[in-house]
Parts: sequence; C-alpha cells; structure tokens
Amino acid sequence: MKYLFTPYDIAVFFLASDFTQSYERTVLRCIWENNKGALPAKYRKDEALFRRHIFFELSIFDGSLDDLDELNLLMRDTDNAFHIDGTINEQGVIESYFKIIKLELMYVPDKDYSKIKLRRLLKVFGYKRRSAQLVDNIRRTLGALKLKTCLRGYVPCDIAEVGIDDMVMIRLS
Repeated sequence: MKYLFTPYDIAVFFLASDFTQSYERTVLRCIWENNKGALPAKYRKDEALFRRHIFFELSIFDGSLDDLDELNLLMRDTDNAFHIDGTINEQGVIESYFKIIKLELMYVPDKDYSKIKLRRLLKVFGYKRRSAQLVDNIRRTLGALKLKTCLRGYVPCDIAEVGIDDMVMIRLS
C-alpha cells in the first residue's frame, strides 16, 4: 500500500516546522518536481490546485475560516482522518503522524532521524500498552512509507519487541 501526501499533511508539516514562507515555497517546489507520484491523483497535473488546497488547509489552522460545513466538506475531499464532530479514523491518524515525520526527514535540513520514546509514541495514538492491531498498523504504515525504526547506535528494532521506555529513532529506509 502506498500512502499519499495530502494538502492537510503538508499543511501540518509546515505548521510544525515553522519555516519561512520562502522555504515553504522551496519545499513545495521540491515536492511538486520530485515527488508528484506521492500526491493524490487530482493534484498530479494541477500545481495551482495543489498549492491552493495547501494554503486553504493552512488558513483553517489560522482560524480564518468559520463555516463548519465548508470545513467538513474540504476535509472529506482531502481524505482527512479528522471530522469536526470528533470522530477519528485511527489508521488515518497513524498514517498522518508518520507522513509528517517522513516529510520532516525529507525536507528539514540536517534532520536524519526523528526520535521518540515508545511510551510517548503509544500515548500519541491514545494507548498505554501495545496491542497487536496497533503494532500491525504501525508496521504497515512504516513499511509503506519506507521508514525504519532503530535504537541508539542505529540498531534496527521492531516496535513489538522494544522496551516501553526505549528511545526509538525513525529514519528513511
């Protein structure tokens, strides 16, 4: 399964990265020129639509849109995991989280890995313990995004086997 970078994912990445506007434009240009295949089909031929939807998502985060119906419609159109009524698609949350990490590893200068304690990672997804389903979802997502997990010293590891308080590094494969 191949995961695609939605305008929502890229907007969240920009917010988390706190780039200058000129660097955001540089990153958008790199995504458009080098990773067009990682975008949903409707954006692959229309760069203006791609940029417009990203900036629309950014404006949602800025709070400049108030119309709930329009917001839900856009979120549905961009295959977003979140819906304003509060329901969450768990796999969508996992996918979004790791897609943001992949974007960081690809476009943040001098960032070779992202590290997080397993306990904190579980908490991000609303868990205190690993379940077989959660581990499978994480493994599937990491594999599809071509990300790998390592312990200190770049020792490859499996999320199902590391200690709850181990620091896990996420790297590009």
